[in-house]
Amino acid sequence: MEIVKDYLLHFSFILFPILLYQVIWLSKPALHVPRANRLLVAAFASVSSLLCMVYPIQELHAVRYGLQLIPIVVCLLYAGTAAGLAAGAASVCFQLIFFEPSALFFLSVLPFLMMIPIRLQTKWPFYSKQKKLLLALLIGCWEITLSTASIFIYSVINILNFQNLYAVYYEAAISVFFQISALLLCIYLIESIDENMSMRARLIHSEKMAVVSELAASVAHEVRNPLTVVRGFVQLLFSGEHLQDKSSAGYQKLVLSELDRAQTIITNYLDMAKQDDYEKEMFDISLLVKETGSLMESYANFKSVTVNVHSEPDLYVYGDVKKLKQALINLIKNSIEAVAAENGRIQVSAQKHQEMVRIRITDNGIGMSDEELQKLGKPYYTLKTNGTGLGLTVTFAIIEHHEGTVIFTSGEHSGTTASVQLPAAAPH
Repeated sequence: MEIVKDYLLHFSFILFPILLYQVIWLSKPALHVPRANRLLVAAFASVSSLLCMVYPIQELHAVRYGLQLIPIVVCLLYAGTAAGLAAGAASVCFQLIFFEPSALFFLSVLPFLMMIPIRLQTKWPFYSKQKKLLLALLIGCWEITLSTASIFIYSVINILNFQNLYAVYYEAAISVFFQISALLLCIYLIESIDENMSMRARLIHSEKMAVVSELAASVAHEVRNPLTVVRGFVQLLFSGEHLQDKSSAGYQKLVLSELDRAQTIITNYLDMAKQDDYEKEMFDISLLVKETGSLMESYANFKSVTVNVHSEPDLYVYGDVKKLKQALINLIKNSIEAVAAENGRIQVSAQKHQEMVRIRITDNGIGMSDEELQKLGKPYYTLKTNGTGLGLTVTFAIIEHHEGTVIFTSGEHSGTTASVQLPAAAPH
């Protein structure tokens, strides 16, 4: 019974920092889930691992045994290689200073254990919760295998003289359940927190969009009709014989272009207000991607930009063709306007990834900072001189209505990639 208490203490060492991270970093209401604070994750993982070493479950021939490897594995999966290596290095240094025999055992297991999380981390965010838990089970079994093999090797070559080897193996067998349970519990808790954060962000976004859409619809309807009348009278006014000189023609072009711009802004407002009007059907989105790319070629040529489209065939989704076409046009148009007039390149690709259809739009433009990326999709936020910020707002709403996601990755002066993921549908 005493060993169960020790394991529960280690569970608290590991789980409490996860909950504390949520309170410190994730508790603020936001339209988007905040990016992982790698420094904070590495610090919490280091502290968790150190506490597990200071208060070990067992001390076998000066080797302190516990759950100190679990925080490092979690850090690798969710915060990246640099953060995981930093947490691992902190643990190794601490053991070298205070518990030298433990450091030898720790060093023989840690590098091999880190191989799987490092291999998985790039694809980890895209796995389902069930698959993550299955992989966590695999990592837990791998850790136990490494620990048992290290004990056996050190006993054979007499580096560490375990007096009662059968007792050691018995303890290792008991630890299998707790090691795997701790890792599974960590993954489940983190994924549940992430789901709750995403749901809260969507609720905040929906509430703001509801208010903005209602206001947009009322204003747009009131303004559109007068603008139509004004445009008609402007064309009639400039058609007179005394207004046919070159300067008058220039004035007419300027007035009509500004009226058209006002109409475009109003159309964006109305599109944002009509987000419940969807006509969904099963269709091949690969054809839509190619059609949209061809449609935007004339605009790209006008801007001296090259658009290349590559799509796998037979990518079926269930959705509104017109709405998704509008979303793709908005994203490609933004990319075209973000690149330089010369040597501008846009790469559009579509492919199936597991149970999702992934569409990527990559440009070689000026890129964006992390702060600018966080604000994308907010109503009225734009980086363009004459933009309204409503195009991306509408795009986000369309993709989210189709149970998909839009993720932007960018760096200043290194281009931007917009990744759209939509649930794949099986054709009849």
